[in-house]
Amino acid sequence: MVCFFSRRGGIIRCEVRTAGDGYELLIDRPDAIMQVERFSGAEALNRRWLDAEGCLLTQGWRGPAPRQQLQHLQHP
Repeated sequence: MVCFFSRRGGIIRCEVRTAGDGYELLIDRPDAIMQVERFSGAEALNRRWLDAEGCLLTQGWRGPAPRQQLQHLQHP
C-alpha cells in the first residue's frame, strides 16, 4: 500500500510492504529523510501506522491519498 500526504507543495510518501516474514513501514519525507521501521506482526504495524498518520495530520499534512488525488488536497 502506498499513500501520500501533502502540505504547502511538499509531499510525504508512506508505504507499507511485506518484508521477509514481517512488514515494513517506509516514510519518505520531502527533506530527503527516509525512515524505515520493521514489524514482525500486522497488529504492531497497524498501531504504528495509526500513530504516524495522526502525527502527520496534527502537523497540518493532508491525506492520506493516492498520488492522483493530491491536486485535490492542495490549498489554493
